[in-house]
Amino acid sequence: MRSLLLLPALALAACTPDPSEPSVTATDSSTQGPTAGDVGQTESSPGDTTDGDPDEGSGLDTTTSVSETGTDTGELEPDPQQVLLETYAPRIWFTAQEFYFPSSVEWALPYQERFMDEEGQYWIRTIESLGAPSDTLPFFAGDLATAPVYGYWADKGEGVLDLVYFVYFPYNRGKSVADTIWGNHVGDWEHITVRLLDDGAGTFNPSQVYLSAHSFGGAYDWGSGEVELFDGTHPVVYAATGSHGFWAQPGNHVYQSIGETDPVFDLCITLVCADLVDETAPDVAWDTWEFVLGMDFFAQQGLMGMSWPVWMSDDFTDPGAGDPAVPGMGPIYRWGNPEDCSVLGIPIDITQLIGVCRLEDGPTGPISKSTWGAELQ
Repeated sequence: MRSLLLLPALALAACTPDPSEPSVTATDSSTQGPTAGDVGQTESSPGDTTDGDPDEGSGLDTTTSVSETGTDTGELEPDPQQVLLETYAPRIWFTAQEFYFPSSVEWALPYQERFMDEEGQYWIRTIESLGAPSDTLPFFAGDLATAPVYGYWADKGEGVLDLVYFVYFPYNRGKSVADTIWGNHVGDWEHITVRLLDDGAGTFNPSQVYLSAHSFGGAYDWGSGEVELFDGTHPVVYAATGSHGFWAQPGNHVYQSIGETDPVFDLCITLVCADLVDETAPDVAWDTWEFVLGMDFFAQQGLMGMSWPVWMSDDFTDPGAGDPAVPGMGPIYRWGNPEDCSVLGIPIDITQLIGVCRLEDGPTGPISKSTWGAELQ
């Protein structure tokens, strides 16, 4: 395990890569499995129309630290909470067919704008409009080379400590059925939780691990063999191609059936009837402990010199500081474009019939998730 030190500040201070030429770099896994290679272009390549400072609103304090002796060391001392977050951070496997990788929040924000919905809550959406519900933009490819995992220390009391790891993706690609893509949405947040319990002597030991997948998830007993462990402490999970649901095993996973079938004749009576399937495989390894941006959730404090991000607030009507249209200036309720449920160019909504929209509303962010309650979810 490697201590983080100034890695977050240095990584986010790097130049923002051109998203029209996506590439992926993962931890060298020469003794652990395949390494990441270059990925191809997204399905469409509209021109990039924005520039921005990737550090805007990042919440990072890049100043050097002073040790207990008063000497300016130029690096931050390891934090016990940060060390524990790194110890249990997951290894995430992506498939070779993945085109839509994670990034930091700050990397993606320059390509988006903040706007107010009818209830006065602030969302973000792409600056460049999507011509159709399945259109893509270059920055949707993400930037795995500089992507962090957002690790939250959540002490829930009574001897329960949850380590919650959130991953941000600029885009969620849905599933192809009947010559179109169903269930797309701009922005995607998935998470993994490792629950630790106090053994009565002040030592916390892992008890369970929770994997999110779409609007649901599953809890698994630690050490049961249901979830692999790398090096004894890192849960090994598999991210579905495009849609990024986290699963405990590689393979194909049916997570939703859409449409309606006549119970007598077993015939589809809606426009589309199909199973939506998550495909997973151990092709590209991402060892997230190499770059954990740690935070204490209930203390509302960042670790290792990181301040609490402005987007980690549930005051969604707050315009924030400066220009409210700039995403890094204030809270974010939903992390992507509003839904577009039109079909074949016809502005009709058949979502109620088949159970899924072509372009769904952007998701809510970590601050809105129920994972902060007493239950493991």
